[in-house]
Amino acid sequence: MEGIEYLYFMQQQDINKRIAKNTFFLYVRMLLTILVSLYSSRIVLQVLGASDYGLYNVIGGILTMFGMLSSALTVGTQRFLTYALGENNIVKLKEIFSMSLLLHVILSIIIFIFSETIGLWFLKHVMNIPEGREVAAFWVYQFTILGFIVSLIQVPFQSSLIAHERMNMYAYMSIYDVTMKLLLILVLQYYQFDKLILYGGSILLVNISSVAIYNFYTLSLIHISEPTRPE
Repeated sequence: MEGIEYLYFMQQQDINKRIAKNTFFLYVRMLLTILVSLYSSRIVLQVLGASDYGLYNVIGGILTMFGMLSSALTVGTQRFLTYALGENNIVKLKEIFSMSLLLHVILSIIIFIFSETIGLWFLKHVMNIPEGREVAAFWVYQFTILGFIVSLIQVPFQSSLIAHERMNMYAYMSIYDVTMKLLLILVLQYYQFDKLILYGGSILLVNISSVAIYNFYTLSLIHISEPTRPE
């Protein structure tokens, strides 16, 4: 009995350490991202100007609106993945991940079709875009939609990362994301091309690089164990 109690005590110690570690990384992530984002907002306003900054935020609001959908899908996917991990069923984990990825790809295609039809019509005929900025608005809209599509396909990978409780990687990637966006806007102020288009395209490239790193790391987590079925 003493051996069992000691083993239980050690397991609880490991769990408490992991919770404390994950909490620390999440708080550091929140603090740094808030500070960098506040500073970045001022720089973006200076570089783009009030008119283009407002235009970017109006179009970028589409991404914010869809972001609620992405968050809900992340939580739902994470629950199924966590349940499979709790069962120690690697085969089931991979099946859930594959099915989730397929569903998100299908959803991405549907959203892309609606965005390039109804959404594009709304942009051109309903939104009040400053004269002479129609082309810039069009490209920012395209970059925004593509960025959301990339982020939506990333949901199963991010959910798997959270399910595996790798909050350190989650925090690192959030800091990487805001830092890269800050560096880009600092560099863009020295270019003479349309800064709004450059900024929208640069944000898309940062999103793609973040997704690539996320996905590569998460795939290594999923394939770290040999497929086993519970008895």
